[in-house]
Amino acid sequence: MSTQTKLIAGELMRLMKYNILAAGQVTAVIWVLLLLLVSASEALKITPLLIFVDVSAMSILLLGASHHLEKQDGTMKTMMVLPVSAWQILAAKTVASMTLALISAVATAAALYLIHKITFNYVLLLLFVVIAGVAHAAIGLVLSLRSRDFTSMLGLLMAYMFVFTIPSILFSLGVIDAKYDWLLMISPSHCANYLIRAAVSGDFETTTAAAACAYLAILAAGLFKFAVYPSFKDNAVRG
Repeated sequence: MSTQTKLIAGELMRLMKYNILAAGQVTAVIWVLLLLLVSASEALKITPLLIFVDVSAMSILLLGASHHLEKQDGTMKTMMVLPVSAWQILAAKTVASMTLALISAVATAAALYLIHKITFNYVLLLLFVVIAGVAHAAIGLVLSLRSRDFTSMLGLLMAYMFVFTIPSILFSLGVIDAKYDWLLMISPSHCANYLIRAAVSGDFETTTAAAACAYLAILAAGLFKFAVYPSFKDNAVRG
């Protein structure tokens, strides 16, 4: 087993230890039960929104909880003395964070088929969830590393959601007019929402989808290099 694989396995074990993986599974079960209560047309409409919420909000929340529990246990300082780089540790945390979003996406997609016999491009959905998941893992790490404790992290998350996530949800519900779609694309959350809706509905512009993917990839790379990595090393040293 490679070092990176061991790191990822360790991160997943910590998610299980802190009951964070279980919390993600409970959320997926709730989404499945919700799909049982609605019609096929309603299910097709809300499925992208359910997956989007997990990618853009729940994964950040659970990542923040994991980070601050690790700080309490002194895990971060211990990991920094291992013969691995900080980038390898961050990569493992990112993969573990995406696992939560992928579980939700797979469970929701499976429920949509089993309950309502609705299929769509699953490969495209998983690709878009991974791209959106990496970007939001970077955002989640920034919020976690810049907060003193989990409570202050929640405050930062609420501020982020108010500015970026809630407007996108309102757009999906039809509260915000479709003519403002282009303006909302400056939001990483709305880009993720657009990509997930595109994969499920199959109705999208290739140029817009490619631009959204590029934007999220560049944002993730920039955040990891200039915000996450320096703060992570500093936090690890201070414990």
